Amino acid sequence: MPQPINVSGLSDVGQIRRRNEDSFAVFPDLGVAVVADGMGGHPGGDVASRIAADEAGRLLAEAVDAFAASASAPADDNGAAAFIAHFRPSMTGAVLGAHQAVRREAGERPELDGMGTTLTAMVLSPASGAWIIGHVGDSRAYRLRDGALTQLTRDDTWIQDQIEQGVMRPESAKLSPYAHLLTQCVGLEDSPTPQILDGEAACGDQYLLCTDGLVGMVDDVRVAEVLESDAPLEALIAEANEAGGQDNITATLVRYG
Repeated sequence: MPQPINVSGLSDVGQIRRRNEDSFAVFPDLGVAVVADGMGGHPGGDVASRIAADEAGRLLAEAVDAFAASASAPADDNGAAAFIAHFRPSMTGAVLGAHQAVRREAGERPELDGMGTTLTAMVLSPASGAWIIGHVGDSRAYRLRDGALTQLTRDDTWIQDQIEQGVMRPESAKLSPYAHLLTQCVGLEDSPTPQILDGEAACGDQYLLCTDGLVGMVDDVRVAEVLESDAPLEALIAEANEAGGQDNITATLVRYG
């Protein structure tokens, strides 16, 4: 049967950076959440992340409305397959639409040429519990279920490639100067190939979308613990800042049931 959903988001500049280059967008009534992390050290990182989050959120909100009005939207709560079939291409379109929007802005403002951003977005259906995630870069999506935190997305980083090829161990990768070197992002010349993931939520699941300013400061065990608190996003950001706040910190949380 349909379950209530709660969608929230929060962002903080952290303790070191002067400017917040993270952005997020949430549409609580539609089950839509987006996070984006502008590329540091490049012009317009904050502009890129804001455009990408807004455009992806807008396109996904339109897709939710279109699905609700379509004949393919079932009247009962057994529509997970229909939801996933509809939203896999919609999510791809939202990510690529965000990419094109960033590219257009860079074309109109030469001083922003080269700007880019990560992008991680989610849509969750309150009717069926089905969800879709789209992802480019090294922001992450996690699921908390029965106290266990699982990373759902794969980092688009050079380091992750090295780990998977057996060249580098995860514990040493964190110390590498190339730890945050992206292999693809939203906004640069080449169109990204987004990861598109789908699944079905269980009652009580929580889905955390966050930038690396959070998970780089707070380990997974502690993230899982804090997500069970009354104000988890505020508490997570506070913990990241207490640990040093080396980067901007942004998170959205989608709770099902």
